[in-house]
Amino acid sequence: MPKIDKRLKRGEAAFRSSNNLLVLKWMDKKEVYMLSTMHTAEFKTVIRRGGERVIQKPVCVLDYNNSMGAVDKADMVISTVNSTRKSLKWYRKFFFHLLDICVWNAYCLYKYTMKRQISMATFQLQLIREILGKYHQSTSHQHRTGHNHPLRLTERHFPSVYKSVGKKPRRRCVVCNANDKRHETTYECKNFNMGLCVDPCFKVYHCELNY
Repeated sequence: MPKIDKRLKRGEAAFRSSNNLLVLKWMDKKEVYMLSTMHTAEFKTVIRRGGERVIQKPVCVLDYNNSMGAVDKADMVISTVNSTRKSLKWYRKFFFHLLDICVWNAYCLYKYTMKRQISMATFQLQLIREILGKYHQSTSHQHRTGHNHPLRLTERHFPSVYKSVGKKPRRRCVVCNANDKRHETTYECKNFNMGLCVDPCFKVYHCELNY
């Protein structure tokens, strides 16, 4: 794709062509790039939904919108409400993408069955509420005091730097973990083989019965 650096106002377009290849940049709400071997930079007058506005659109964009398949449309809609998060593990991203596709399929079936016009975001929010309402179990929260070694409150203890194979060896802090916080530290208590933040978790672990 050649670079088209020209700043465009909404409705404007810029293009490059070579033999039978067209590259077009069109400014809608966002920048839209098209690559085509069968179009020119021709525009066509269209009427927005509701008949309120008449606008000019590139013919290649109109043809794409009219002919794009279900996969393109699904990816377009899912991208606005996707649950995928950055991860070094490819299969995690793939798993959450499959969940998004399942929600999209359920959304299509709902609209077809109920004959209702509803946005994907509204459907997803309602789905979450109904799942929580059906499967949520209220449990009383109990303060966890795991790793309660009988001698942790006695004798003298000193923090040590955690050493292990790897560029940045770290351990999960047991005090933070007991309080529903995810925190990793480079320090530990060697006596009990526990990862602990230097301040204040090391002191809390060795001074408080319930942390």
